[in-house]
Amino acid sequence: MANLRLKEVPTWEEVNQLYSAVLDRFLPGARSLEEVANIKRSIQRSVNGEEIGKGNYYGLREVVFFGLLFYTGCRVSELLAIRKKDVNPLRGTITIKQLKRRKGKELEREVMIPPPVREYLKEYLITYVKGEEGKLFEFSRQRAWQLVRELSKSVLGRELHPHTFRHAFAIQLLKTTKDLEKVRRLLGHSNYDTLKVYLDYTIEDMKDDLLRMFGEE
Repeated sequence: MANLRLKEVPTWEEVNQLYSAVLDRFLPGARSLEEVANIKRSIQRSVNGEEIGKGNYYGLREVVFFGLLFYTGCRVSELLAIRKKDVNPLRGTITIKQLKRRKGKELEREVMIPPPVREYLKEYLITYVKGEEGKLFEFSRQRAWQLVRELSKSVLGRELHPHTFRHAFAIQLLKTTKDLEKVRRLLGHSNYDTLKVYLDYTIEDMKDDLLRMFGEE
C-alpha cells in the first residue's frame, strides 16, 4: 500500500470503460471462455459488427468475475473463495470470508451485489453453479491475473494488476461518500492506517471548495 502510485490505479471512468468492453465481448449462451471456443466453431454471426473469431469473447463466468472484481473492492483471493451459499440474492449481498485472520478468528464481511452485475450473477448461479458449496469461479489466481492483464492491455493499452481495482473502488467510494468508515468496513480493514493513502487521491475534489473559500471559481 505504501508504494501505491496514482498512475498504477485506473480511474473510475477507465473501470467503467473496461466493463463496457467486457459486455461488448459477451457471447450469450456461453458459460466460459472454453465454451466460447465451441460456439465460435459452430455458428457464424456478428457481435457489434465484429465477426466471431476476430477477437476475444467472454462467457457468463468472465462477465460475473470482472463485474465483481471491478465493483466490490474485493481481493482476487476473496472472489475465488466465494461459494453459492455466500450469495444472498434477496438481500442483494455477498458474504466475503477474509483470508486474513485476526487473533486466530475467521472474519466475514458483506458486500453489495453491484447493480451492473446483478442479472448476470443471478443467471450464472441458476444455470451453472451446482450445489450450495459450489464455487463461483473454478480457476486459479494466475488465470485471474492473466484475464485482467489481457483485458486492460487490449482496452487501455497498459497491463493492470487485479489489486489496482480494489484501490480504484476505495478511491471512488471515498470521493462519493466522504466517509472513511464506510470504506474501511467494505474493504475489510481493521483500522484507518491502511486507508490514509486514499486521502491523497481525493484532493482534486477539494480544489473547487478551496477556491470558493477564497472567492474564486
